[in-house]
Amino acid sequence: MLGICAQDFHGDLATARACARTGVPLTVSTLTQDPLEEVATELGETPGFFQLYTPDDRDLALSLIHRAENAGYRALIVTVDTWVTGWRPRDLNTANFPQLRGYCLANYTSDPVFRCRLPGAPEEHPSSVVGEWVNVFGRSLGWQDLDWIREATDLPVLLKGIQHPDDVRRARDHGVDGIHCSNHGGRQANGGIPALRMLPEIVEAAEELPVLFDSGVRSGTDVVKALALGATAVGIGRPYAYALAVGGEHGVVHQSRSLLAEADLLMAVDGYPDLAALRREGLRRL
Repeated sequence: MLGICAQDFHGDLATARACARTGVPLTVSTLTQDPLEEVATELGETPGFFQLYTPDDRDLALSLIHRAENAGYRALIVTVDTWVTGWRPRDLNTANFPQLRGYCLANYTSDPVFRCRLPGAPEEHPSSVVGEWVNVFGRSLGWQDLDWIREATDLPVLLKGIQHPDDVRRARDHGVDGIHCSNHGGRQANGGIPALRMLPEIVEAAEELPVLFDSGVRSGTDVVKALALGATAVGIGRPYAYALAVGGEHGVVHQSRSLLAEADLLMAVDGYPDLAALRREGLRRL
């Protein structure tokens, strides 16, 4: 929904420009207000990762993967916990489902495979766009799906939504390149086990694989905690979406720099000269 958080409804582009200014990598969702290629252009040399919500149409999935690869994204993050959305009272109370109004579907309406499913041009048949998106959005992924996804791209493949070490070990057996430990910020299964609680076990099971982490990260202090528990990198979601809504591109730049400064100062105050020392001491005390 990042695209509609900005006043001009181009939040994906504004955030990409902010990431280009700060050097902070950006994970770009399948659900964007502007096509993934345009977002990648605004990123410049800053790394971008494409987060795939795998559709229930393999040809469309392959098309999205190849587009991301051709656009210069550095990794493919496959979401495994959102083939159908969870029970979200806030969204229900406000009738908040932007896709049903045609928002954040640019990667579909710009895709040749998806367009072939429509009776005509997307702008001429907006109700057909929404209807087809509803039909195709979610695929319940099985382990066998990793085989064709892995064969479809040379990009590193990470699984997002992993919350159990047994799944990590199985993912390693299937040749994934990384794990993204996440509970979708509590939006999919509110009341489930916190991602941070599972992070040390995920890191241990991942062995040599990098582990990205998100869910509930609101400050530089939260970032340091996750790094101390073994995360390779830490993702934020709502904080920069709020900053985008309030201050646009400049708001995201300010929020990112503030978070980085807080993390840096906290490590200095606590006496950790680098990430290696932080992780060594953090894991030792568990």
